[in-house]
Amino acid sequence: MKFKEIVADDLIDEIAMGPFGSNVKKEFYVESGIPILNGSNLIGYVLNEDSFGYLTEEKADSLKKANAYRGDVVITHRGTLGQAIFIPQDSKYERYVISQSQFRIRCNEKIMPEYMVYFLHTPIGQHRLLANASQVGVPALGRPSTTFRQILFNVPELEVQKKVVSILESIRKKIENNNQINRNLSDRKVA
Repeated sequence: MKFKEIVADDLIDEIAMGPFGSNVKKEFYVESGIPILNGSNLIGYVLNEDSFGYLTEEKADSLKKANAYRGDVVITHRGTLGQAIFIPQDSKYERYVISQSQFRIRCNEKIMPEYMVYFLHTPIGQHRLLANASQVGVPALGRPSTTFRQILFNVPELEVQKKVVSILESIRKKIENNNQINRNLSDRKVA
């Protein structure tokens, strides 16, 4: 299988940082609206939608660059480093607001967002993603959007990406289903 090493800047249409902390204070939270992503939503490969805080639509509109949509990739740049997920096409919501500890990527036609995320979870992908991490104080990536643009990705042709993603997604979904079965069995034992 033939892979090209392509710099991230040639694979993305857009990259944007989360809002400044003062733009998303607890006082802006509402009972329902546009969900805000946090670290617990970035566990694994795909967006975890178990729990959210919410902003009003107007507040989310004012944070336009921090809005993430289906097909976007979201990466943590401060705190629990190495987290990278994609927002699936069948997500609960059409849009989300990323937190101040995250940045989002919109891929171009050269790479599937799912492929990008799976690559970032490989040992080489994690090494490249975390190469500019600082462990002093709160762990953080130095100049996250700038350094991300310089990461090299091993990218096959689109048809190969589709096959790889199809296989990995079927395995991920099988594991997810098995975990749900185990939780259900565990709940029955407790009851």
